[in-house]
Amino acid sequence: MKTNIIFLFLFFSNLFIYSQKKPIEGDINNNLSIDFNGCVKSIEIKSSSFNEKNKTIDTTTAANKVFFAKNGNITKHVYFDKSHNNEWKTIEYDALERIKNIKIKEDGKTRIISEQFFNNFSDYPDSTNMYYYNNFKEQYINRFDKKKLIKQEFYTQDTLRHYNTYIYDKKGRLIKDFFINTENGFGITLGASITGDKDEKTLNPNDSIIFEYKKIKDTLITIKYRTKLWKEIKKEIKHKNFSLEILETYNRNFLGNSRHIYKSKDSISDCTYYYDEKRQIRSFFKTITTPKSIVSNWKSDSFYSNKEKTETINIETDYDTYNNWIKKKYSKDNITTSLITRKIEYYCH
Repeated sequence: MKTNIIFLFLFFSNLFIYSQKKPIEGDINNNLSIDFNGCVKSIEIKSSSFNEKNKTIDTTTAANKVFFAKNGNITKHVYFDKSHNNEWKTIEYDALERIKNIKIKEDGKTRIISEQFFNNFSDYPDSTNMYYYNNFKEQYINRFDKKKLIKQEFYTQDTLRHYNTYIYDKKGRLIKDFFINTENGFGITLGASITGDKDEKTLNPNDSIIFEYKKIKDTLITIKYRTKLWKEIKKEIKHKNFSLEILETYNRNFLGNSRHIYKSKDSISDCTYYYDEKRQIRSFFKTITTPKSIVSNWKSDSFYSNKEKTETINIETDYDTYNNWIKKKYSKDNITTSLITRKIEYYCH
């Protein structure tokens, strides 16, 4: 029997709640054009965008190169400067495709801005260090018990600021996430000019997230919640030929917006709706992406621009003899808006 999975996430927004955070993942461009077939050794990518400005074409180009192991895992990702010849940032990965370090070049010198140290059983590192200017450092340290992450500590300048602890059920599912702010943690400080006496600091409060799991027939339900003021409900259904994800955001039980993402073999439909207090759609943005086009349809609730509009971007793709694409040209009204080219090196050809 196929299982449909529906995840219901209910939680209150808080900048200081980091549920099992991987801090340097945000440094990686998840939109890299690195899809491929076969025994690829490296892909050199150049992306150019063309914008008309004052009756001239303003061109912006970015270049990078990604290296792969024979099993297809990324080993290194190199970003080039405007000359497209000099490396300015390099990301290195271990054999399990986990980020080891990030380096940048400045004034002819190379320095590490992030590094991670891993065990052999988890995608979560034992520690993550991030280095900034003026010798400022941030650090995350993860504690494990029986290969499960049970505590994550956050430090700046070697001082513990806050930490999270995690509790699991007998099936190994996360059921509680506690956030604890220390006396050296973050908060709001009011100066003496406001208090009339001395500086007063109010720490951000401790908090927690509770997880519940249910199964109704062939549907699995996961609930993640904190308060009734703000919540997100995420529903996800996966089948062999398609997937559907619906994400709804509520504020004081009023539906604020919803996002619907439908994926099939050759197309992706992504629709976001914004609602008024009567739960009527006040604005929306839709895109349908196929191998040959991107069709966008939107309507704003702006007083000056509230008419529905549609835009079509056509995609032309060239392939090499191994069925990997080497050029994609995007155009609107027969005018090229962007161009991506790839040089592919193979292990076995």
